This record gives sequence, C-alpha cells and structure tokens, in this order.
Amino acid sequence: MALEFVSEILLPRLLAASVQSTLFVVVVWTLCKSLPRLSASARAGLWWLVALQLVVGVLWSSPLALPLLPAEVMEQASAAPAPMTVLSLAPAETLASPMTSASPYLASSAASSWSWSGALAWLWLLGLSFMVARTLHGYMATRRLLRDSRACKDRTLLHALQLAAEAHGLRRTPHLRLSASIDSPQLIGPWRPVLLLPADHPQSMHADELDMALTHELVHLQRHDLWWGLLPAVAQHLFFFHPLAHLAAREYALAREVACDAAVLAGNRHCARDYGRLLIRLGVAPRPSAGLASASPTFHILKRRLLMLQNTASTPRVVALAILGVVAVLGVMPYRIIAAPAPAAETATAPRAPVATTPKPSAAPVAAPAPRVAATPVPAPTPVAAETPEISPAAEIAPPRPIPAPPAPPAPVSAPTPAALPAPPAPPAPPAAARITRGTFHLATNANEAYVLLREDNSVMNGSMEDLREAQRLQRNGEELLWFRRGESRYVIRDPATLERFRATYAEVMRLGDAQSTMGNRQSAIGDKQAAIGSRQAELGMKQAELATRRMRENEADARMAELDRQQAALERQQAELAAPMAELDREQAALDKRMKAADARAERDAKNLMYEAIIKGMAQPLKKG
Repeated sequence: MALEFVSEILLPRLLAASVQSTLFVVVVWTLCKSLPRLSASARAGLWWLVALQLVVGVLWSSPLALPLLPAEVMEQASAAPAPMTVLSLAPAETLASPMTSASPYLASSAASSWSWSGALAWLWLLGLSFMVARTLHGYMATRRLLRDSRACKDRTLLHALQLAAEAHGLRRTPHLRLSASIDSPQLIGPWRPVLLLPADHPQSMHADELDMALTHELVHLQRHDLWWGLLPAVAQHLFFFHPLAHLAAREYALAREVACDAAVLAGNRHCARDYGRLLIRLGVAPRPSAGLASASPTFHILKRRLLMLQNTASTPRVVALAILGVVAVLGVMPYRIIAAPAPAAETATAPRAPVATTPKPSAAPVAAPAPRVAATPVPAPTPVAAETPEISPAAEIAPPRPIPAPPAPPAPVSAPTPAALPAPPAPPAPPAAARITRGTFHLATNANEAYVLLREDNSVMNGSMEDLREAQRLQRNGEELLWFRRGESRYVIRDPATLERFRATYAEVMRLGDAQSTMGNRQSAIGDKQAAIGSRQAELGMKQAELATRRMRENEADARMAELDRQQAALERQQAELAAPMAELDREQAALDKRMKAADARAERDAKNLMYEAIIKGMAQPLKKG
C-alpha cells in the first residue's frame, strides 16, 4: 500500500514540483544577480521561498490550472484514434479475435510499466532513508559534543552574554558551555539553544573578537534562523535527487550567515577588517546537523562571505518586502498547464460527429450499436468487416423498430477556476533586521556604588545586570532617569537640569567614539585600495611566471617580461605610498585610544561628584529598601 502511494501519488508530485522549481530558481537567481544591493535578509527569504515551493508542491493535492495551451493542439491530440478506444466501440463479435491476439502484448506492457514505477518508488525510498540516516548521524554527533562539554563558570563572560542578549531583545539567554572539540563558536538546537565556545577562548580570542562572535550567534537566535532552516532541510530530504533543492538550501544558509554578519557590522562599521580576520581565523567547520549554526562549511562559502563584507549598502526595506511578496504569490503555488477553452463561435460551428437516429423507411434495419464505454466522446470508428450482421426473413417482414439514440456524452469536467481553489498559505514574513542598542556600558560588580542612565537613544551604565533591571523597573513610559546606589542606599534623579549635566560628562567620550569610527572608515578605505593593488600584483606575478616558463623554452618573451616588471614596480611604489598614510592613521588611532581612556576616567569621576552633589542638594530621591 505504501509503495503504491509513493509510485502513484508522491512521484508525480515530486516530478511536477521539480519542473516548476527550475523556473522558480532561475527567477530568484536572476533577482539576486541583477540586484547586488539586495539585503542579505531578502536573499535568504527568496531562497527560503524556493524550499517552500518544493514542499508545497508535494503536499498540495489540487494544483492551480493555467489554460495556456492552444485549444487546437488539444483537439488534434484527442482526435487521434487510440487502439483501445476503437476496440471498445466495436461490436462484441468483432472484438473477439483482435483482443485475443493483442492480450499478450498488453499484458507485457502493463507489467513493464508497473516494474518501472515500482523501481522508481524503491529508489526514492532508499534515497530518503539514506538522507534521514545521515541527519540522525549528525544529530547523534552533536549530542555527543554537548555531553563532552562543560558548563561555563566565568561570571564576567556570563554577564556579558546576558547583557548582549537583552540588548538584542531575547527573552531567554542561551546556555553557555565550553568544549575542547571545537575551534569556533557554535549555536546548537532550535528547541533549547546552547552556545558552545572553544575551551581555550581566552587565549584564542581577545575581548573584541569574542564580542563580535557572541553578537553573531545571538543574531541567529533573534532571527529564529534555526527554526526557519528546518524547511530547506526538509526540502533537501524529499528532493535529494534534485540539484536545485541542494542549491537553494546552500544559498539560504549563506544568505542568513551574511545577514548576521551585516548585523554585527551595523553596530560598528569600522570593525569590518577585524571581523574579516576573525572569519578567516575561525576557518571552515562542517555542519553535521540542520539545527546548528557555526563557521563557514566550505572555503568557497568563506570567500563569498568575505567578499560580501565590502557591500554595506542595501535596498530599502519596503522594496525588499515587495519583491518577497510578489515572488511568493507568483511562484510558491503549484501549477498545471491545461488547454485554453475554445471560443463560443467556434464551438457553435464546429462539425459534430454523426449521431445515430431513427432510420428512414427505405433503409434496411440495423442492429442497435453496443453501448459506449468510454468516459469522453471520441470519433466514430471506421467500419470493420460487415457493417450489419446477417438478418433473418422474419426480421425482414417485421416492421422496423426505432433505434434508440445513443446516450449523450457527459459534459467534460471543466478545470477548477483559481477562485474555487482554497487560498494558498500566506508566506511567513522575513526575519526582522537586528535592533542595535547604542550606549556606554561598563559591566562591573562593585558592591559599594553603581549608576545607570536610561535614555531612549544613548544609555550609560556602570554596574551589574541586577542594577540595570532595577533601574528599568523604575522607568515610566520610556522617560529619562538616572539611578545610582552608594553602599546600601539607592537614589533616582529625574530633574532635567541634573540629567543634562550628567550627559555632558560623557559628551567627550561619545565624540571620541565617533572620531574613532570615522578614522576606522578611512583605514578601511585605504585597506581596500591596498587589497586591490595586491590583487593586481598577484595577477602580474602569475603572468610573469607564465612568461618565465615560456622563456625557458623559447626566447621571445623578453619585451613582455620587461613591461610586466615595470608594471610590478609601479604597483610596489603605490603600495609604499599607501603605507605611510596607513601608519599615520594607526598612530592617530592609538592616540585616540589614550584620549578615550582618559576621557572615560574623567567622565566617571565627574559623574560620581555630580551624584554626591545631587544627594546633598536634595535632587536625588532616595528609594525605600525592599
């Protein structure tokens, strides 16, 4: 029974969905190539829709009928006489001999057809079993990796992760564990997410790299990527024989990684070079399971991610949503192409097949024809042998009986109109872009003093996560306030003048931060030029090597080699010219770092004095304990 279901129902749907997905993939690929500024989130949504179209094509039992074929073609096809139809319309006596002679051929043909469909069904089931077994193997490997890991005991790292999770709007912080079997951070499991870090992360990553890596993995959670990724995995399993299903899953995985990369860079534009170096250091790590996000699975994917870091501009969100909506409406629903209905005028004047009526008095009586067995009207068959059987004398004397007209053929069932079909499931909205919270946060566990300035666009904190929560509980309707504690006493300031003075203490820190960001952009621009010159030098080096090889065989490339040497020398001079401004920017960046530390220390000192003054003048409202 299961084999019949696969061969008669599933295989035709798989074939139809595979054919339709070919055109769908061409459309999506063309959109991604022709719109280079299309955001990575929109690209991920487009490739996710390809997987949705494949799965819907298997589950949807009533494809939408499109009357695109010309009616003349279908009429010619239906007018062609089929052997089985002619035999079914002939008298029983005439059918006796042909059916006897054709039965071995028909039996062998039916047996051959059954064997082919059964073999294809068995092959599909074996392939699906192999894919499921491979996924289970990867799942068990991931579970072993979790069992061998250990819980993280670093309080500072746990607090940093919790702060970053709340900044990204996550309700629950993922479990943090350390593993000696991995070289890069990994996010495992959509149900109970676990963030795995290398056991030697203090030695392998400095603070900024660890922050970027944690942000990348938390953006995966914020976008619910592990849940969304289950659908492309299902499409890969059902269509393991279809290369485009694997292409869609691979492009979706790449686009969602690039979307998380873009979210990391959105918080700090000048860290593109450092983030690119981090991706190279993390290297390549294969993903054994669908519910897992880690480093790039292949060197080709890693190279594409590095190239996409250079493209920071993107299309407006409204345009991206419009593209996703149009593609979802026109491409996801399964279709089947049928003949267009014939015009009414042609139908009225079309020649009809002769219909038997009551014979004229001069005509010889004719035996009633055998009833029709075909479900659709077909042309009358060519007369075979004798048109009428032999008639007895008694039959000749008897008056002729009227021959009943054959039953009218049933009206052909019209294809269901699009309005009669159930509405297709609305595609889910693409994941929202990551929300970046700006501010100055110092995570500290000082039991004697702490302060938190809550502001809509720029907050300041020097304390623990519990201090931040306590300040947030006091905030009313997004108002600006300053909460602080000294020893066991806690205070809140809502006076606008005092808050303005407090913000002024951190104005220099913010200004220096903007200057560092601008200088980082200049460094990135010079780095891009150096990379372009280096690429050109590599091309010239390859040509020089080819000419050197040819010169070993024949002495006719000396002039070309000299020209390449001159070009190589010019590129080296350009590199040397760029080295000086890059070194100058590095020195300025170091000076800014020193000024930033000094400004931060001054701001913290002035903030403490301001809070002490507010207590003395009564501007700080004391809070009750408990």
